[in-house]
Amino acid sequence: MNLKPRRRKYVLLGVACACVLAVAGVALAANASSTFTFKFSPATAPKTTFKPGSLMVNLDTHYTNPGNNVPGGATERTQIFLDKNFKINPNATPKCSPTKLAGKSMAQAMKACGDARVGKGTATANANGAFIINGCVLLFNGPTQSGNPTLNVFTRIRAANPSVISCDDPAHNNQGNGTVLLKGVLKPATAPYGKVLDVNHITQSASFPLEVFKTTISKGNYVSAKCAAADRLWRMKTTWTYNNNTKKTVSKTQPCTVG
Repeated sequence: MNLKPRRRKYVLLGVACACVLAVAGVALAANASSTFTFKFSPATAPKTTFKPGSLMVNLDTHYTNPGNNVPGGATERTQIFLDKNFKINPNATPKCSPTKLAGKSMAQAMKACGDARVGKGTATANANGAFIINGCVLLFNGPTQSGNPTLNVFTRIRAANPSVISCDDPAHNNQGNGTVLLKGVLKPATAPYGKVLDVNHITQSASFPLEVFKTTISKGNYVSAKCAAADRLWRMKTTWTYNNNTKKTVSKTQPCTVG
């Protein structure tokens, strides 16, 4: 019996299947597109000692087909790597338990943990392609977890169309009709980075895919920097893991001046 034609047919079929899977993999990976920028101010810092300042980070993701239940339609994990010449001081402010923030308005969160706030910003989410949801971000110094500092990422949203919310005067602001509370854990990272802010299990806390986070950390000496690299550059990168387990990493640099 001649098995060659059948064997050739199976080989060709296997090659065809492999090609289809490869194309499908590319399509899944392309379901989301993410970018980020950062800026530490002031850009002039000492070479050997740390100088307090502010750190602005903008995260931006767009999904081809947004949805927490759609593979590639939401971000499950975000890891923000900080330059080794940046320093986070978790003892710069009191610490706030996330239990004091869950389900609260901005005014209630500030009343409970205002002295632990280290940053603020804005955010948007995608209502599964129907419309954009706007929100206000408050960052609170959190308790230690397994020896690592944490950051409570509190977002007050207005889930409505149109989604209108003001982020002014958070201490007296009760706008919004929903709260998303995420936890970032500051873990050690390898050079040229010193720490990574790891925000995981995002889709378990956010009902809709989060798209944009624009935040600035600035509170006393909570964040500080020195300009110690030989090439006078600060380095950061962000890695997104989407809910189809694909990833994207974007790296950025900022020049600094010794002074």
